Amino acid sequence: MDPQEKFLLNYYQNYTDFNPGEIGDIIEHYEYVEIAKNQFLQKNGQLSKFTFLVMEGLLMNYTYDYNGNQVVLNFVPEKYWAGGGKFYNLEGVSIQSLEPTKLFRIKSAVLEELYQKNEKFAFIEVNLVRNAFKALKLRMLDSVSKPAIYNYEQLLTKHPGIAQRVPQKYIASYLGVTPQFFSKMRAEYLRRKP
Repeated sequence: MDPQEKFLLNYYQNYTDFNPGEIGDIIEHYEYVEIAKNQFLQKNGQLSKFTFLVMEGLLMNYTYDYNGNQVVLNFVPEKYWAGGGKFYNLEGVSIQSLEPTKLFRIKSAVLEELYQKNEKFAFIEVNLVRNAFKALKLRMLDSVSKPAIYNYEQLLTKHPGIAQRVPQKYIASYLGVTPQFFSKMRAEYLRRKP
């Protein structure tokens, strides 16, 4: 079994116990792709036909505000999903790699068919959507009710090492602050960190 198949097998086995035939039916629909740093999987104004699962590397979802400023929505590290599907495919969102990335893509329509055909697979989708919705609600609540330093600490807790992988201007955008404010805030955070 090659490393790509092993990754998919382990990923899905973490959620539920598939028999070899079921997992084979799912894995056969994925295409392994390697992309370079700064490559787009989806550009603002387009809809992707694919849903992406990151094996290694890092993606970023972003859009633009009414002034044309880039607004980072989230970062997509290993074992996270981006784009596609009826819940995720938004026309105004760009998906771009922040580092060389190895990922799997599957046609969103095929993914929907798999959800319809396989109860276990549908169970995974329900849990992924539920968890994504919960995370989005918490992020929205925290962004309006907590200081940026708290949200930065939450980002570092959720994604250890992200600060070394993502340019500061993108983290600032994600937090909703200017790069200058983020630089001062980060310096203060590093000074008081044990």
